[in-house]
Amino acid sequence: MGKLFWEIVDRTMTGPVMKEDEFENEFFPTKIAEIVDKYKIEYDPDEPIMADPGMADAIFQAGLELLLEVGLYCKDTKRIVKFTEEEIKEVIATRKSEVTFGKDRDAITLKPRAPGDKQHPYSFFPAGILTRDVNKYRLHALTSAQEPTCDGLIPVPLAGIGDIRPASGTPTETLLALTEAQVMNEVATWVGRPGLFLGIPMCATTPGALMAVFASGLYNKYNCCMPVQILQEMRINYDRLNQAFFAQQHGIVPWISSCAVLYAYITGPAQAAVEIIAHTLGMMAFSDGSFAQGMSNTVDGIYTGPDIWWCNSAAALAAERNLNVPWISFGCVGHQVGPLTDESWYAIAAASITACISGMEGMWLVGGTTGLEARWGAEIARAAAGIKVSDGIAMIKEIAKKLTGPKHEPIRLSELYDLKTLKPNKEFLDHYNKFTRIFKDMGLDYPAWE
Repeated sequence: MGKLFWEIVDRTMTGPVMKEDEFENEFFPTKIAEIVDKYKIEYDPDEPIMADPGMADAIFQAGLELLLEVGLYCKDTKRIVKFTEEEIKEVIATRKSEVTFGKDRDAITLKPRAPGDKQHPYSFFPAGILTRDVNKYRLHALTSAQEPTCDGLIPVPLAGIGDIRPASGTPTETLLALTEAQVMNEVATWVGRPGLFLGIPMCATTPGALMAVFASGLYNKYNCCMPVQILQEMRINYDRLNQAFFAQQHGIVPWISSCAVLYAYITGPAQAAVEIIAHTLGMMAFSDGSFAQGMSNTVDGIYTGPDIWWCNSAAALAAERNLNVPWISFGCVGHQVGPLTDESWYAIAAASITACISGMEGMWLVGGTTGLEARWGAEIARAAAGIKVSDGIAMIKEIAKKLTGPKHEPIRLSELYDLKTLKPNKEFLDHYNKFTRIFKDMGLDYPAWE
């Protein structure tokens, strides 16, 4: 852990004092609006993908300036951690350009790729479903892990274990995280991929539970990352610093993650893209991270649509041109609209195409709640790797016209799969085949679609 980490710890106790509501309601919104206006960053609702290199560079510079102007607000001490430009530029210069996840024959290495590169973005599949039924959770995870295009798993949080309902900071949280990790390891082993990357502990939110699950060995430096993500609107606390320090001490890759929320303190995609860059640079300053995840959603929980695609592509292209570290984004619809709906499959495809043409190295939580949906997202990423940016934008515009259907309730796994063989049923496969034909007509192809 470098000198800057300890400087940051010191600044949480010596930096300028500010009331949190002043920082949140006045200082931060004013500064980000001024900086975005200064750099003339504007969202064009007619363009769902931000592919302008000049604007990408402006977004990166605006994000850097936002971090320097605003700093990181420490919730524990009500003080602002400020940085110099030289400090952040040194952070950027010392990041590694590659990161390896997994172990042995299941290991994958993410390295920078530009828009249009033939190397496909890697796909990390959702594993499990929000439930207290551990067996149901395991079955959902198995449908994902068994897919050949699965590059890694991201556990979906358990809601509990039978009658045990978790409470943050208690032993129930640790038990939940250990159960999640045990299931993920079982699933990886059952499909013959014991070295598979297993994402981050999704059932743990406090340092005690996170450290305990790594101490168990079920999650380790090969198969899992330590979450150090920033709190919304440029805020940190000592939990995040403790997790970053623990990760460094044990050689664990820090999970640097930003999810900008549109239409709350952030007025729209332009501000959100700038905030994602500022968040990323701030997290890299207090951790040893050389890998980042940047995404957005709306204040009402929507993870897809032209404003979301624009923001995610803008942040990714800004990072690809100026940061040179592996970058991933969200590969899921985000809200459950049903695995047999057209809207879900179009939106999954849009996320994968966006990754290909924006210079992303991967996506997490690709697909929906089942392996067939995740397979679809990963196959689109492989089929779209290497296409021209202009062709990808044309596809995204075509998809945008289709996302007007009604919402539907999720369907039970038993109505989609034979639970003994874990093979998708005819209705589900017919839906998949319908979309392979649609996207072959759009100009994409993949060997499994024959």
